[in-house]
Amino acid sequence: MRILFISHRIPYPPDKGDKIRSYNILRYLLQEHDVYLAFMIDDKKDIQYLEVLSSMVTKLCWDTVRPFSGKLLSSVAFLRFEPISVFYFYSRKIQKWVDDLLGGSGIDAVLCSSSPTAEYLFRSHYYKSKLRQLPWIIDLVDVDSYKWEQYAERSRGGSRLIYNLEARYLKKYEERIAGEFNRVLLSTETEEALFLKRVSAANTVAIVNGVDQEYFSNSFQFKMANNCPVLAFVGAMDYYPNVDGVQWFVQNVYSRIQQVYPNITFYIVGNRPSAAVRRLAHTYPGVKVTGYVEDIRTYLAGADVCVVPIHIARGIQNKVIEAMAMGKALVCTPQALEGIHAEPGKEVITASDADAFASAVIQLLGDKNRTRELGTRARAFIEGHFSWKNNLAPLDTIFHQPGEASY
Repeated sequence: MRILFISHRIPYPPDKGDKIRSYNILRYLLQEHDVYLAFMIDDKKDIQYLEVLSSMVTKLCWDTVRPFSGKLLSSVAFLRFEPISVFYFYSRKIQKWVDDLLGGSGIDAVLCSSSPTAEYLFRSHYYKSKLRQLPWIIDLVDVDSYKWEQYAERSRGGSRLIYNLEARYLKKYEERIAGEFNRVLLSTETEEALFLKRVSAANTVAIVNGVDQEYFSNSFQFKMANNCPVLAFVGAMDYYPNVDGVQWFVQNVYSRIQQVYPNITFYIVGNRPSAAVRRLAHTYPGVKVTGYVEDIRTYLAGADVCVVPIHIARGIQNKVIEAMAMGKALVCTPQALEGIHAEPGKEVITASDADAFASAVIQLLGDKNRTRELGTRARAFIEGHFSWKNNLAPLDTIFHQPGEASY
């Protein structure tokens, strides 16, 4: 088949949640199909990867997100009662390329990755003609409208208002998507159930993520230079749930651990750390903010315990399953474990509040046998449940028997 794949961000390198998923879906489709790929770039550093992607696909089109014009268009979006994210990731250049492609190359199916990319079908010259003859499939990944509601609940003032409006407009947009696409993919059964509570639909499918188990392997070994106990958190550090999570951990949990282990080090590992995250390193002894690193595995492997203290979580948390794949003892909030179905206490430790979180970390740091057992069971769990090949296999049926849309 000839598949038009539209992604809201460049699907390479696979170094953050949505890019990990879109890259692995792309790689899976390329085994048997010709893929025509379009995407936006929101970090100019990613331009260096265009040659890699161009060598993989049949044709490629891209454009850059322009921050100033994006903010201006976002204001226009609210005036039109439409989601900011749709305007922010829309490109006239890509729209023209999509329409030219639909007009002449015999595309057999369309896959949109993330809700904003549906706009390229809704605005297409072929919206009422050629496109109606093709399967429309969209990977929403998560229920984004609910995520914005969560942001609003944890915010104040103008931010709270903006987040609430985005949640409202995006929910209406998701309702339109459910009505017009043949299949709507979600990243977990939990996300699928949540979506169906909010939107009337009969065309949803849960497609769960995997892990590159050869890359994130428990055979990868690394020892930190110092002999101090080490904790690590890995994630994109300009992403609100991650920022909120590490702030909560440092301000409410870390000092309790330091009372028992005064020389402990906490590494916050991830690209583009916000000012709030950088301040943690200046304010709290032992907190290290790395910024971008070439290989996050060195910090995962070098940690005695990995922590994922996030309270806003949608879909699969790749940071959780990657740490588990490396055989690490992990302490996380229940929210971070949603959709993963690991057994708390056996393959991972969960903690809901600061006291429980600190106690769990302290106990693991003091019991090397328990830490090793937890890591071994974590790796075995990942091997049994998170293979990309197995988890993406339903796509074969979806593209050949996509289901019926409501239109």
